[in-house]
Amino acid sequence: MVTIYDVAAASGFSPATVSKALNSYKGVNKKTADTILNTAKEMGYMPNQAARSLTTKKSWLVGMLFSEELYSGLKHPHFGEIFSSAQIHLCKAGYDVVIINNSLGGDNMSYLEHCRYRGVEGVFMAASAEFNSAVQCIVESPLKIVSVEMAYNERYSVISENYKGAIFAMEHLYSLGHRKIAYIAGPLDRLAATERYQGYIDFLARQGLSFDQSLVAEAAQYSTPDGYDAALRLLKTAKGKFTAVFADYDYIACGAINCFSANGLSVPGDVSVIGFDDLSIAEVIGLTTIRQDREKIGIMAADILINQMQGLPLEQEYDVRVPTSLVVRGSCRKQ
Repeated sequence: MVTIYDVAAASGFSPATVSKALNSYKGVNKKTADTILNTAKEMGYMPNQAARSLTTKKSWLVGMLFSEELYSGLKHPHFGEIFSSAQIHLCKAGYDVVIINNSLGGDNMSYLEHCRYRGVEGVFMAASAEFNSAVQCIVESPLKIVSVEMAYNERYSVISENYKGAIFAMEHLYSLGHRKIAYIAGPLDRLAATERYQGYIDFLARQGLSFDQSLVAEAAQYSTPDGYDAALRLLKTAKGKFTAVFADYDYIACGAINCFSANGLSVPGDVSVIGFDDLSIAEVIGLTTIRQDREKIGIMAADILINQMQGLPLEQEYDVRVPTSLVVRGSCRKQ
């Protein structure tokens, strides 16, 4: 097994300097650190985690906290990509990732207790509003945390520009000549849903278009079946008064398209549909949508957490926003 003494001999630096570089200590200039790290990599050096923790007085562990039951975990196409991006970035910085839940070995425990049991230095969180009471113990703890999709008072969060994304969607439909635009919201207890809904309302006001509650339906969850049900309610309440639909989420948009098709309406022939997220399904079905930069969200959130754990200065405000962009495909047409 290659040791730090082998790396020191090969790189020409002292074992102490090698140890500092390998453990990301301050005081080693970048050129020296890069040389040592490249040498260690070429030699196949693998640090001993237990020894590293004893040496640095750090666990080098990050807890990832989410809930599959609330559709915000690794199986979720949006959150899964964010977590993957963050994990890769954290690993490059020398951190290992463990999953935090509220049970261990069949015994129930709070999320904070699990964090303490694992000895994590920081927590990467994805939680919805209905999940807040369970994670409040984490939010109020001394642990370093970063949140995606939800904002907490005086805690760092990285979130897409939902409001501006909604404006982009409405501007696109408006530019195509649509004036009767319906909206299918996601669950309005979620931050993203409320911000996108506000964007829809404000755009109508900005253009002098009247708000019509009959043109709005709320999906129970971010799913295709719930999108279908919401679109069906919309057909009943709106009674054909709309030419376009802005859906809060791509799966909701998919459900709406299925519903319209089942009721004799073609997309985009009879109804234009635009979604939000740009999941892989959007490209498959040719859905015009608003793209969230999930890779950037994951990397930015990981960087914020790393800087907190390493005691480095943070220039960002607590609420960090990542720009969205319009992706035009074939589900919208000129009115």
